[in-house]
Amino acid sequence: MYNSNIQISQEKSIVQVAQNLCYKLLYNPSKNRVYFTIIGYWKNKDAVPEFLQHWKTALRLVKPNFTILTDMSSMITHPQELNDLHAQAHKLVMQAGVARTAHVIPADKIANLQAKAIADHTGFVVGNFATLKEADEWLNKVSVEY
Repeated sequence: MYNSNIQISQEKSIVQVAQNLCYKLLYNPSKNRVYFTIIGYWKNKDAVPEFLQHWKTALRLVKPNFTILTDMSSMITHPQELNDLHAQAHKLVMQAGVARTAHVIPADKIANLQAKAIADHTGFVVGNFATLKEADEWLNKVSVEY
């Protein structure tokens, strides 16, 4: 179920850091961008035991001033116990030198409020968008080709 092996797609040069039932974490070296997709409902921390380790792996791949596109469109409100896990991930990416982060906001209104509250609590500045296309275009304005 959990795949911690890094896989590289030769045709697109996208690095798959992790993919499981709860999230997908990819890195695009040509854009110096991490793509993070949150999938559905995470019952508890046991559902995502390698979450922070996967982020650490992804952050070893990035170059300075990287960007992140987080797709939360299918996220369902997580239990409060997971807020700390998300906050820890925010701190890791801020320490790694993220330039800009875009969120595709959840359709679930409570999940949307939850994501905003976590970002506000950690000081994590994000741009919020309705679609992946809008988020990607916004990030491209600050991205540098690598």
